[in-house]
Amino acid sequence: MTMRTAAQFRLAIAFECTRGVSLALFASVALSLASCKASPESIDDPAALLTETGRSVDEYDAALTAVEMRGLDKASTAALRRLVVAEGIAYDVRSRAFDILAKADRVALAEAITKGLPRMGDLVWRETLCEKIAATKLEGTEIALVRGWANLIPAWSDDAKRPERLALAAIVGESNVVPFLLKTLRNANPVSEANLRIRCFELLVRCGQKEILVAALLDPAQTKDDALLTDLATITRDLGIVPSNREEILWARKLCEPSRAEFLAAAKAALAKMPIGRRSALELRSVSIAIACAALRPELLARNEPEMYAELEQRVKARKKVSPDFSGFGSDFTENLYEVRNSLVWGDLAAMLIALDVLDQEPLQRAIFQLADRDREERSTEFGGVLSMRADSRGVLTEFPPRVRSGDTRFESSQALFDALYEGLFHFHNHAQAYDNDKYAGPHLGDFQFALASRANCLVFAFLSEDELGVDFYRHGPLVVDLGAMTRPEN
Repeated sequence: MTMRTAAQFRLAIAFECTRGVSLALFASVALSLASCKASPESIDDPAALLTETGRSVDEYDAALTAVEMRGLDKASTAALRRLVVAEGIAYDVRSRAFDILAKADRVALAEAITKGLPRMGDLVWRETLCEKIAATKLEGTEIALVRGWANLIPAWSDDAKRPERLALAAIVGESNVVPFLLKTLRNANPVSEANLRIRCFELLVRCGQKEILVAALLDPAQTKDDALLTDLATITRDLGIVPSNREEILWARKLCEPSRAEFLAAAKAALAKMPIGRRSALELRSVSIAIACAALRPELLARNEPEMYAELEQRVKARKKVSPDFSGFGSDFTENLYEVRNSLVWGDLAAMLIALDVLDQEPLQRAIFQLADRDREERSTEFGGVLSMRADSRGVLTEFPPRVRSGDTRFESSQALFDALYEGLFHFHNHAQAYDNDKYAGPHLGDFQFALASRANCLVFAFLSEDELGVDFYRHGPLVVDLGAMTRPEN
């Protein structure tokens, strides 16, 4: 045994004493922390705590346990309903709130989901919520699932795998999803649930059930006394087009208004000259283009796409083009005709050929440049409107005041513009802040959002110099083609 000196012995005793104090202090701190952790018994009003933001997960968890121990009342039920669909709450807390309501009050849970699910922005929780709905077969959420499914979400592009559809299938049965949509389309309230009916129609198209819809629309017994189905039946029967989304359904209904009977008759006559396969593939944005073709270029109605592309390529080849800034759209985004050729359909090619024909008319050119000159001087808004065609086949520019004035880089379309656009060839607006505005030639984010929302054919005119306006065609997609510059007519 090693002998210690007196000094070493005193040092060892001091170390042992210090260690003992440290261990005692650690135990004391641990005990204090444990006593600070919330316990269900210590919470006087769990419902009030659950409605507060910024609480820790432990505090929420203790409050949830308190609710389970004491039973649900009106206040705690309301708090749990909020947690299930609220943003910014930990997933574990939301999940437990769902589980408590699923056991104690399924009706209240379904009501909360009906209000909160369709536009829920947190996709992680949205998917989890749908999985829990499916696992519990929570009846009463079917309509919310339909509404949520109908909203397009880029991250969930496969309809067969949409969480809302899978949850709906778990409740009604996989084989009953389509019948459920058809039943809801027919039986939902035509006034208070008009949008729900449109969404059901849209989903049936997306699910590949167009043949079933056409059969229903062409059966007078199924459309009798139903304004929505009667209008859609008119468009399907007279034009051979089945609207494919909410925007086109609203467009179809507008075309069936009595005041548009002459336009609808002209559309029916023009589309009758098309091959059946081409007609059935048309979007409603191409109806006015077909009427213009019948008046200006009737051969285009039956002409094949490769020939139309070859003509378009030749006509824009020598026209001046610029390279605007498309930052944010991806490195492969382009407005070059050749690069987007595989995305073009008959409606695109016909629209661009008609645009070139109409824009060759000198009176229309003068009107466009005069409007752009005024726009350059105005700093409270961009200018815009509708380009349409008169009965004498002359292009006409109709300017519409903006809905609100939001500055020199925005044009806010009014309802009057939308109403005119249902029969117009193109929505147009200017990028005319300066004569050397080539950096902002072509459409940008807000313009593409308009094209997506309206489903219209669009043109944007941008000053490249005092006597040159760049012309770009664009639509939903987004897709854009630089048609080259037009030159100011000589005085």
